[in-house]
Amino acid sequence: MNILITNDDGYQSRGLKTLAAVLSEKHNVYIMAPSSNRSAVSHCIIMNRPLELERIEDNFYTCSGFPADCVINGVMSGVFPKIDCVVAGINYGANIGTDIIYSGTCGAARQGALYGIPSIAVSLEHPKAWDAKEEDYNFEPLARFVLDHFEELYSLANTKNPVTFVNVNGLSCDTYKGMKMVTEIAVRDYGDQVRLEKTDTGYKSHFIMGRSDTLGGETSDFRIAQDGYVAVALMSAMPGLV
Repeated sequence: MNILITNDDGYQSRGLKTLAAVLSEKHNVYIMAPSSNRSAVSHCIIMNRPLELERIEDNFYTCSGFPADCVINGVMSGVFPKIDCVVAGINYGANIGTDIIYSGTCGAARQGALYGIPSIAVSLEHPKAWDAKEEDYNFEPLARFVLDHFEELYSLANTKNPVTFVNVNGLSCDTYKGMKMVTEIAVRDYGDQVRLEKTDTGYKSHFIMGRSDTLGGETSDFRIAQDGYVAVALMSAMPGLV
């Protein structure tokens, strides 16, 4: 199978490289990843200027745009052969609950789904949460889990209406207890703040990231991952009526 891998942490991310190395054991892997960190850009697409695609090595390009741009170019530009599946990740940090709105990782998977390609977002949380550094994360077990359960995850994605992508989250650890389907999406209160700095013409606004407080029951993506399982959620790729 031809798999397009991207992320929002940038092409040098260990999560991306680990996922690509593991999936390439059984599949043809093609990488189109952002040229620098593009976290929290959601589904942003650049439409008003050309993008630069730089070849790193065979089947590995960087893109000067955002994660959704990477999928657009990975699928439509002709740089790669026909793509059968889009996998975004492994993200440094969870993408659960409210995170899904902001996540560039999920934005990439959503774009793939909108193209009619089964798409999977993969993210890894750490027990230390925001206090963990990227080098603290053990990406290999979750990458192996995705490889071992790839056919099942692939089959869960729906490319017909209602279009869905698969959102996978796990905790950084050595082994997982198994996989559980999510029936409740957690809600996060990030506690973010803005600090204003006076200038001659107005203000500079400084965004200050808070420490998230997460609310979710036993079947939520947050609680399932915290309990040592891989949380698998089917997420709508399209807006709908409530």
